[in-house]
Amino acid sequence: MPSNSSAKQKSVETSEHSILDSIIAQTSLTRDDEAYDIAKRGVSAFIEELLKPQNNGEPVKKAMVDRMIAEIDAKLSRQMDEILHHPDFQSLESSWRGLQLLVDRTNFRENIKIEILNVSKDDLLEDFEDSPEVMQSGLYKHIYTAEYGQFGGQPVGAIIANYFMSPSSPDVKLMQYVSSVACMSHAPFIAAAGPKFFGLESFTGLPDLKDL
Repeated sequence: MPSNSSAKQKSVETSEHSILDSIIAQTSLTRDDEAYDIAKRGVSAFIEELLKPQNNGEPVKKAMVDRMIAEIDAKLSRQMDEILHHPDFQSLESSWRGLQLLVDRTNFRENIKIEILNVSKDDLLEDFEDSPEVMQSGLYKHIYTAEYGQFGGQPVGAIIANYFMSPSSPDVKLMQYVSSVACMSHAPFIAAAGPKFFGLESFTGLPDLKDL
């Protein structure tokens, strides 16, 4: 037999659901609408806000609703600010802006094509490491076998990687692998040297280097 507290809790929950359903019933939404659950959560959050101590006894007026909206806007602004200034997001934005600049400055009437290959440094290195030899790697098949070594194929003119290379062992091995494919395909491989390549944590110290 359920305890009084359990029965009371169930009664309160049922009552809350009934109130929410009654409020939403005043709108044109039905339970089958996609927006029904969203509206229900919104009304629930609104009622929850009304029941907070700082709003106790305050009548529901436009000023109160405007204040709630302003608080939501401020919270969203803080969240967006955190996202936009996160290093991962800024790196992604930089990549897409660089690609846009390349596309904007390319004269496609000169029969130039740009193809994007979505692969990280780690995945590319893993592909080479898992292949018995370079000529059986995925990059070789994609660039050489499918184009340069194929009758009627369209040879790749350049391989431009959105990578920052460092003097670490994995990066050096990757450069050796990719340079082999680039050499056989007669397509230069272009990537960026990261600050660690020069023993720096940031490029701001580059002017202080005497020899490069």
